[in-house]
Amino acid sequence: MTGKAKREATLYTGDADFLFSEGNYYAALPLYLRLIKLDSNEDYYWYQAGICYIYTDEKEKSIDFLEHVYDVDPDLKDLSYYLGRAYHANYRFDTAITLFNKYLATNPPDDKKRLAQNYIGYCNNAKILVAHPVRVEIKNLGPVINTAASEYAPVVAADESEIIYTYRGPLSTGGLMNAEFKRDTLGEYYEDIFVSHKLGDNWLPPEPITELNTKANDASIALSTDGLSLFTFKSTLEDGGDIFVSHLNGFQWSKPERLGPNINTPYWEGSCSLTADGNTLYFASERPGGIGGRDIYVSKKMPNGTWGVAKNLGRNINTDLNEDAPFIHPDGVTLFFSSEGWNSMGGSDIFYSTFNPKDSTWGIPVNLGYPINSPDDDRYYVLNGDGSMGYFSSNRKGGQGQQDLYCATPGVHGPKPILALTIGVITADEKPADADIQVSDEATNQLKGEYHSNSATGKYIVALTPGNKYKIAVQVEGATPHIEYLNVDSLSTYVKVEEDMHLYTPVYRKEHNITISDTSTQLQKSVDQQVSEFKYSQRVDVYEAKVYQGILNDYGTVDSAGITYNVELGTFSDPSQFDSTKYKGIGKIESMKDPYGNTVFYVGGMHTMLDAEIAKYQVINADTNAKKSIHLTVDDHGKREQISQYYSAEFKKGQENFVPDTAKKPVQPTTLVSLNPEDKNVGKGNGEIDTTQIQKDYGSVKVDGLSYKLELGSVADTNQFQLAYFEKYGAITKEQLPDGKTHYYIGSFKSLSEAQAFQNDLVAKEPKAADALVMVFYFSEKPKTVKEFYTPPCDPGPPQDFTAFAGKDLNDPAIYTKLIETAGTICINGLVFRVQIGAYRHPENYHYKNLLSFVPPLPLVKQYEDGITRFTMGQFTSLKLAEIFRQRIIAKGTKDAWITAEYNGKRMLLQDLIANNFYTHSVN
Repeated sequence: MTGKAKREATLYTGDADFLFSEGNYYAALPLYLRLIKLDSNEDYYWYQAGICYIYTDEKEKSIDFLEHVYDVDPDLKDLSYYLGRAYHANYRFDTAITLFNKYLATNPPDDKKRLAQNYIGYCNNAKILVAHPVRVEIKNLGPVINTAASEYAPVVAADESEIIYTYRGPLSTGGLMNAEFKRDTLGEYYEDIFVSHKLGDNWLPPEPITELNTKANDASIALSTDGLSLFTFKSTLEDGGDIFVSHLNGFQWSKPERLGPNINTPYWEGSCSLTADGNTLYFASERPGGIGGRDIYVSKKMPNGTWGVAKNLGRNINTDLNEDAPFIHPDGVTLFFSSEGWNSMGGSDIFYSTFNPKDSTWGIPVNLGYPINSPDDDRYYVLNGDGSMGYFSSNRKGGQGQQDLYCATPGVHGPKPILALTIGVITADEKPADADIQVSDEATNQLKGEYHSNSATGKYIVALTPGNKYKIAVQVEGATPHIEYLNVDSLSTYVKVEEDMHLYTPVYRKEHNITISDTSTQLQKSVDQQVSEFKYSQRVDVYEAKVYQGILNDYGTVDSAGITYNVELGTFSDPSQFDSTKYKGIGKIESMKDPYGNTVFYVGGMHTMLDAEIAKYQVINADTNAKKSIHLTVDDHGKREQISQYYSAEFKKGQENFVPDTAKKPVQPTTLVSLNPEDKNVGKGNGEIDTTQIQKDYGSVKVDGLSYKLELGSVADTNQFQLAYFEKYGAITKEQLPDGKTHYYIGSFKSLSEAQAFQNDLVAKEPKAADALVMVFYFSEKPKTVKEFYTPPCDPGPPQDFTAFAGKDLNDPAIYTKLIETAGTICINGLVFRVQIGAYRHPENYHYKNLLSFVPPLPLVKQYEDGITRFTMGQFTSLKLAEIFRQRIIAKGTKDAWITAEYNGKRMLLQDLIANNFYTHSVN
C-alpha cells in the first residue's frame, strides 16, 4: 500500500468506525467497501462490511463477506455470532442455530449470551412460521412513498384518505447533524413527519408537515379516529423522548403540546394509540418498574381532561424483552403491537391480542405470521376499519431502501373487527361547519365519546362499537341541532355508512324556505341495510359460490408440482347407473372408491383449475343432466380433496368457522323448487331503481359506452370559470350544451364508484369542489346526473320510426349498439324489459351460481307454450338500463344473456318491438 493509500485508509477507517459505533450502518458500509478496494487483504474491513450488510436491504451479501473472514479465522471474536445473524436474516435457520451454539460454547459475556440464546429461539420460531405461511399479499407502497432513505411508523386515517408517516433521510430538516443538532457530514438525519393523500387508488407525492418538523426528532406515532389529533414523538438533549399531541384546525396543525407527567417521564416514551372515543391511551415506555426493557401501558382520561395514572398491561402483553408500537383498533378491543418476545421470528414481530370485557383480560398474543413478519424488525402495524388491509414498516429484503412502508391484504386473519364507522360532511347553512358531535347512551345519557368535524371541510368520522344504543347529537353554534339514534346492540359485522348532515340557522331556514324532515333514523336504516346484505352474503350457498369464483380468478392458472385437478362426473352407490357413452371425446374416464364405498367417476390429470373448469362445462354441454352432480376435486400428491378442503384458508377468510366438505354423498334425484308461471313476485328483478340502491347496484359496473365525469361548473362566459387550477388533479375538458353554457369536467371514469371516490377525495382537498356533480355519459346522449340517468321519469318521447332496424341482425354489434342508442331511453306504460339468462326443456338441470350476487330477488322462472322454460332476471322500464344489467350478467360468465320484453304481460322479442316502433306510435 502506498503512503497516500495508507493515509486515505486511516481517514476512512476512522470515519467508518465512528459511523459504525453510532449504528449508522448504511453510511459506514460504503466506506468499508472503499477500504476493501484499498487493501483487500485486511479482514477487518470485510468483517465490518459483513456486519453492516445484515442491517441493509442487501442482507444476502452479508454471508459472503463474513464467510470470507470465517475461512481465514473461524475463531475470530464474535464472528460466529454475526455469521449466525447473517444466516438467520437470509432464512437459513439450521445453519444459524449451529453457529449460535458454537458461539455459546466460547462462554461469551452474559449480555451476548442472552442475545445468542434469543436468536436460537427466533430461528426455531421462524422454522415453524415459515413452514406455515398465512395467505396474505404483501405490497411495498412503491417509489411514490418509499425512497432510498427510511420511511416508517405509518398512521392511516380511518377512511384511508391519507397516510402520515415518519421520514429520516436527505429531506430531513437540517440535513446531516450531530447530537447537538449542528451540521456535521459524519452526523445523522433526524426524523421528520410527512403526509400523502390518496386520490382514487393512488397515493399522491408526499409532503412534509412543515409546522410540525424541527431540527430535532419529530415522528408521527398515532392519529385519532376522526383524523383531527396527531400524536408525535419529539426528543431533545434534555430528555429521552416524549409524546406530544397536535390538533388539526382546518388545514393547519397546531403547535404540539407535551402530554402530562402520567404519560411522559424522564425516560423514553415514544409510541402510542388512542381509542376511537378518545378516552383511553395505550403507549410504550422505558420507565423503571416494568416487566421488560420497554413495556406497553394504558391510561384513562380523567374528568378534567388530563391523563390518569398509567397501568402496565401485564404479562399477557409484555415480556422480559421489548414491546412497542401499540395500535388499538377503532373497535376498542383489538390491540396490535410489536414484540421481541413471544414467538417472534427475529427482532420485532407484529402481534395482536383481543380484550375480553367480561373478565377485563387480554388474550394471549397471536403472531400475524409469515410473510407479514420476517427475520427483520417489523413494526408499527395499523389496520383499516374493516380489517381488509394493514399498513406497517419493515427493513426486509427487496425494499426501496432502508425502512419502507408496506401494506398487507387481508390485514388480519381470524375474526374481523366489528364496528359501525360513520363518515360524511357536516354543513351549516350549506357551508362546511366546525361541529361538535356528542355520542351518548340513549337510555342513560352517559357520554360515550366526543368528536368534531374539520372546520375547513366539514368532514367527520365517528366510530361506534357494538353493544349499545346510541344517541348522536351534532351541534353548530346558532344552528338547530341534528339528532340521530342508532342501535348497534347486536351488531355482528363491520359497517361503513356515509351520511352528510345539514344544519341550518333559523334565519337561513326562513329565508330559503327550507323544511327540515325527520332524519333521526337515517343512520339506522343504512346500517340495517348493510347488516342485511352481510347476512345474505354469509349464506352457505352464496358464500361458497363467491369464494369459489374468487379462487378461480386468483389461482385458476397456477400450475403446481404434484397438484392436478379432476372433474368428477358423479358419485354412485350403484355404479351400473353411470352412463359413460354421454361423455365421448371429453377424456379418459376413470373410477375410484370414496370413503363410503361409493364409486366416483372422473376425468383427471388437468394441471390447472381453469383447465378443469373448462372441461367441466364441456361435460355439461354434452349432458346438461350432469350439472346436478359434477364438481371439481384436487389430487394433492395422490390425496383426493374437495376444493373447499384444498383451499380451506380462502374459505375461512370470511367465515373463520367454515367447515370444508370431506366427501360427496351418493347422488339423489333433485327437482326444481318452483316452476309456477303465475308466480310473478319471484322475478320482479331490480324494478324501478331506488336511488338508495344506485351505488349498490351500479357502483362497480363497467360497460361499453358508459362513462362518468365530474362537472366542476357551467358558465355563460368562459372568463367566469374560476377552477382552472384544479387541472393539477386531472385533465379538465369543456363542452357547450344546448343550454348555451360551457360545462367544465374533470376526469373520466369507467365506473360510478371510481367517479364518486375521486369526487370525495377532491372535495376533501378543495372545498370549492363541494358543488361538483358526477355526470353520466352514455353513448351520444347528453350528460345526465346520476339520478336523472338511473331513475328517469317514464316518458315515451317523440314518435320514432324503427323501420331501418327491421329484419336486421341484432347480433351485429354495430346494429345492436345503434338500437340501444336510439331506443335506450324510451319508456312506455305496460312495457318492461328483462334479461334472459337461460332457456331449457329440462329446467331442473339449470343452475346459476355465478349470478347469485344478483339474488334476491330470485329469477323469474316461467314455462311458455313452446314447452321451453325461461329464466329471466331484472325488470326495467328502459332498454338502456336492461342493457347495462345484461352486461353485468355477461361479466359474470353468462355469455348468452339477452334482452326480452313484455308488453301488457305478453312476451316479445326486440324484433317484435322494432316492428311496432316500440309502441311510440299508436299500438297495433
